[in-house]
This record gives sequence, structure tokens and C-alpha cells, in this order.
Amino acid sequence: MNVNTTAASSKNDSTATDVMNSPGNDAASIKNEFMTLMIAQIQNQDPTNPIDGTEYVTQLAQFSQVESLEQMRLNQSTQMTIMENLGIVQSAQLIGKDAMVPASELTIDSDSGAVKGKVYLGNAVEELNIDILDKQGELVKTISLGSQEPGDIAFTIDSEALGLAPGEYKIEAKTTSGKEVLTADTFIQAPIEKIHFISASGMMMAELGHGLGTVSVLEISEVS
Repeated sequence: MNVNTTAASSKNDSTATDVMNSPGNDAASIKNEFMTLMIAQIQNQDPTNPIDGTEYVTQLAQFSQVESLEQMRLNQSTQMTIMENLGIVQSAQLIGKDAMVPASELTIDSDSGAVKGKVYLGNAVEELNIDILDKQGELVKTISLGSQEPGDIAFTIDSEALGLAPGEYKIEAKTTSGKEVLTADTFIQAPIEKIHFISASGMMMAELGHGLGTVSVLEISEVS
């Protein structure tokens, strides 16, 4: 008679895993049950045919090893939880402060006031302009900043002074050097309204004003 030992073994392994993961069957509990069983068998053994203790000692050592690994895993989990909580507490102190993040779009409200930003230049340019486009992509205003050296170049979008109505806008930084016209990276400053933690990715996220939405705190280049 042929027996499918592979299937039987797989089924037994699956059953054993389910038992190990069930409540009350952690390494420590199983070890205690094993010790109780071992002591009972030793007490009731046949004096003329004593039990070989080698196998018991080997299994006991294995249980101790599993128990140690399980304790290490629990300790690591506890440390990760502590680190997460510390991160949340520290990040909560950012609420209400202003963060500078990479952005090319923003929302202007009636109470937005002047929105600050910056452009990063890798090289000196003869002319730097900040184009402000409306939701349809039409150019509505241009902020001319003239010639600039490499580095961070600050700019301000004052909706009242520029006559910008509330709504969604896009900004483009264009540089001119000779006949070459290029675009540069733009950053916008916005208030941090909320901080939350995504457990699945371990990422701390910040919800920003001025319509910038939610960004990772790792994207924040400046806080003031």
C-alpha cells in the first residue's frame, strides 16, 4: 500500500504550526507542560527498565532556545513601539510651525496672506522668473528676480499685491543663461496642521496648509 507521506507531513506541519500559534501554546507554556510530563514519566518509570534521559535533555535544550528567540522577538517589538511613540511625541511639536517642502502647486485662500517659497539653483543665472499659472494653465503673473548666484533663492507670493483671486495655482521657476532657458526646483512654505503615523510603512506624515496636502516629514527641508 502506497502512502502519500509528503501530503501527510505537510498536513502535520501545518497542524503543528497552528497549535504553536494558538493562545496558551507559546514556547514557555509548552516547555512547562513538557517538564510536567517528563517529571511524571520519571516518577512512574519501571525501575528495571529506566528511561533514557538523553532525548529529554535534548528536547529541553531546544525548548529553551525557542523560548529565548521568542523573548528576543518580543523585546524587539517593544523597542519598536517605544521608538514609534517617541517619534510621534517629537513630531507633534511640529504642529503649528511652518515647513518648507518641494512643491509646484498651491491653493490661495482669502486668508492665505503672503506665501513664502524658494528656488534652488545649481548654477548662476542671468535671469530668474517665477511664473504663476491658474488652474487652466494660463499665465497670470510673473515675479522677476533678476540675476542670481547658485543656492537657495527666496521669493514671496503676495496674493493681495499681485491681485490673485482665491483658487488653485501652479508655479514654474524659469532660468535664463544666454540663449538657454531651463526650469528649476521650487519649494513652498506652509503651516503644519497635523502629524500622523502610518504603521504599515513606518512613515511619519505631515498635513500642510496652502493646499499642499500630506507629505512625509522626510521631505521637509526647513522648519520655522
